[in-house]
Amino acid sequence: MQTISDRMIKFQVIIQSVQKELALFDKLFEEALYNREHNFQFMVDFISGRRGKKIRPIILFLSAKLCGIPTTKTIEYAVIIELLHTSSLLHDDVIDNTMERRGQPSVNAQYNNKAAVLIGDFILSQAIIRGVNTENISVLKLFSNLAQNLIEGELIQLVASSDNTIHEKQYFEIIHKKTAVLISSCTELGAMSVHAEPEKVEILRLIGENLGICFQIKDDLFDYFEQGKIGKPTGNDIREGKITLPLIYALNNAPTDKSQAIREIIQNQNFNRENTEILISFAKEYNGIGYAQQKMNEIKEKTLVLLNEFPDSEIKQLMIDLIDYIIEREK
Repeated sequence: MQTISDRMIKFQVIIQSVQKELALFDKLFEEALYNREHNFQFMVDFISGRRGKKIRPIILFLSAKLCGIPTTKTIEYAVIIELLHTSSLLHDDVIDNTMERRGQPSVNAQYNNKAAVLIGDFILSQAIIRGVNTENISVLKLFSNLAQNLIEGELIQLVASSDNTIHEKQYFEIIHKKTAVLISSCTELGAMSVHAEPEKVEILRLIGENLGICFQIKDDLFDYFEQGKIGKPTGNDIREGKITLPLIYALNNAPTDKSQAIREIIQNQNFNRENTEILISFAKEYNGIGYAQQKMNEIKEKTLVLLNEFPDSEIKQLMIDLIDYIIEREK
């Protein structure tokens, strides 16, 4: 297990390896969202100045470098992906009534739900325009598939929360659509942007799916620990009615007399502070955390096998380091 310091040093090395591409990405992303004639520009600026670690562009750039030399298409595809992702986050925050993102007010908290939805739509429109401008039907199909999966994932999760359904298979279907397809689009587009062979594109697509699943499981695990530097309140997902893998496993493996009371809390949707703490403690007591971590490690090993299809190189090692970072990150 790496220390926090070791992980951050390795992550900085990863960033440095794609520094040139990230600089071009930042410039193009800002251009996509800036128009001095818009009287709502101040709300767009509120978003563009609050982006995180840029994991998705980094994954796309590393994938491109595994197969060749990044091009202007590589940068453009990264911008479109990030626009789609940003739009979906704004809409998600309204749906979930999320008041905080990365430790700061969400757009709907800073302004209101109407503004957040409309700004999300505006950013989505910029992604669509840039996608059409690629004049590449394969790329357009990929972006359309991504948008469809993001929406379907939210709808499936919404119905599951309302019906109080708790199934591991459904959980993985949701995170596949909401996160795995997003990350696999990054790896696939990275390879496509440098005209990689179809076999390499498919391998990277699978690698991206695995990375996305690991990323979401790790995000879900944060819900079961003190906030600290994570950037979202502990138990936030549970209070929104999202029953994730640690709690699903505990419910399906704890003695019936222990799990019944927990199921009643979920069915009654009584997610006050006291009950949220009860659910978190229950998931920990019946090995939900350990099971989720085990799942991540199993998927990691499958991903490393897929990466063996690429020759050893500095970029390949950086991709391995990124996988470790995603699984072991603190926020």
